[in-house]
Amino acid sequence: MGNIREMIFKDLNEIMEIEKKSFPTPWTKTMFIESLSSEIYKNFVIEEKNEVIGYIMLYRVLDEGHITNFAINPLYRKKGYGTKLLSYVIDYFKQMGIVEFFLEVRESNKVAINLYRRFGFEIIGKRKRYYSDTNEDAFIMHLTLNRKKETDNERLAG
Repeated sequence: MGNIREMIFKDLNEIMEIEKKSFPTPWTKTMFIESLSSEIYKNFVIEEKNEVIGYIMLYRVLDEGHITNFAINPLYRKKGYGTKLLSYVIDYFKQMGIVEFFLEVRESNKVAINLYRRFGFEIIGKRKRYYSDTNEDAFIMHLTLNRKKETDNERLAG
């Protein structure tokens, strides 16, 4: 179910269609191009039968990953694609040494909040009127990946 790969410029028309169907104030094509051109961003798509049906965009700062944009085509929602894509990205970044993830999500987006909570994200704060289109608040969500706890004996032996 669903093939995941890195996003490429050729995907942008399909991504823009999903973006417009998913958000009251969609990102512009220029914003996508800038993130695709950035060295700190990693962007992935999930596709079904060679059609892009979702995407996730993150940037990395030291050992932190920041999810900036994540959407699944409305026709494919609640079928496990978002779960598969988020799981893939967390595993991918974990292998790269990322130990924390952050994101903002609309306070009213219960489906997304529940998805993030299933992965262990917790609400750690709120950004007042974060979304200028509706003046809606955003929850700040955070996930800390389990790091192997080093015992005193291992530290002393090292």
